[in-house]
Amino acid sequence: MDAVDNKYIDDAITALMRTIGVRESADSRKIVSLVRSGKVKEAIKEIARHLGLPIEVNLSYVSNKPNSGQGFRTTQLVQTDSRGRGAAAITAQVSIPSHLPFYGSSAMINFPINVQVRENCTEHPMTFVTLIAHELSHVVLHSIRHNERENEFYTDLTAMMLGFAEAMKSGRKIVTSTSSGRTVRTQTITYGYLSDSNFDFAFEKIKSIWRAARTKQKQLLIGINALESDFRRKKKEVDYFRSYLAYLDGDLRSKFWTKSIAHNDGHLISSFHHANYTSEFESALRRAESELKQGSVYIRNLSHYDEARFESVQKFEETIRSSSIDRKYDRIHSAVVLMKKYVSLTHRFRTFLKIKLG
Repeated sequence: MDAVDNKYIDDAITALMRTIGVRESADSRKIVSLVRSGKVKEAIKEIARHLGLPIEVNLSYVSNKPNSGQGFRTTQLVQTDSRGRGAAAITAQVSIPSHLPFYGSSAMINFPINVQVRENCTEHPMTFVTLIAHELSHVVLHSIRHNERENEFYTDLTAMMLGFAEAMKSGRKIVTSTSSGRTVRTQTITYGYLSDSNFDFAFEKIKSIWRAARTKQKQLLIGINALESDFRRKKKEVDYFRSYLAYLDGDLRSKFWTKSIAHNDGHLISSFHHANYTSEFESALRRAESELKQGSVYIRNLSHYDEARFESVQKFEETIRSSSIDRKYDRIHSAVVLMKKYVSLTHRFRTFLKIKLG
């Protein structure tokens, strides 16, 4: 493919952000450990899992020997020269079937994908991770029917955005040195389609998007924590309600109590004895707390960031905030304020301590 400038890379990342978003970095050390221990299929499945592909890998090996009758039929991933152009045969290949399920669908679970690798694929484990992440990113783009699914630059960027930027930074180059007498010859082989300039630009761009996403995640958590705190405060109002009502029922006629209740207030306080006076508020609060807890867990565990996910969470938070809880709470709070006028200072203090410490 012809070389491209960083403006092209910038536009490509922006386009991909709208469809695939960005992920937290993959655990490259775990994957490399699998490769080094000969568990190549497990390593490939781990790469696929991080890319969001819960597939079944059918692994086969291709001989390293020349004229063995075996080889790859395509050039989807190649070594590149100093100008970023293809210069050698590929060392990994993924076959993409025409009936590939949609990304994220249940049909993708254990869907068979054929992967071919060379017999010497474990010699450079991090480069192997780079190759497979690229190859499986073809599957990602094909499974979302992306317009640029055949574009190798988009494929490299997809692997980077979905958690393999750090791995590719370490594994995209293999440097070897040979010596003859006093002469040392160094050879650098670069894998992929991004030039060094392209890669460095994309790496920093993707990192900045990831940092912005993490900041947004923290802001959402702050909002959820504030709501949780507000709900805890509101829940305590029911305890004040019950304590004050019990006091008025039991201690109002005490010889130590001399303040009489105004007629209109007495009528309202009588209505507080209705069995369901607080149940509507408590039920609504329990539902909101349960939904908020689920939202909190979802946000805390979020490792794949895109605008659709953030928008859904923000809408969820807005729905919780705009619920009728405040109106139901105001009814209980007004009752507490009314009864407080007729509750002794001592009982109010005891109630405060009990709720505070309880």
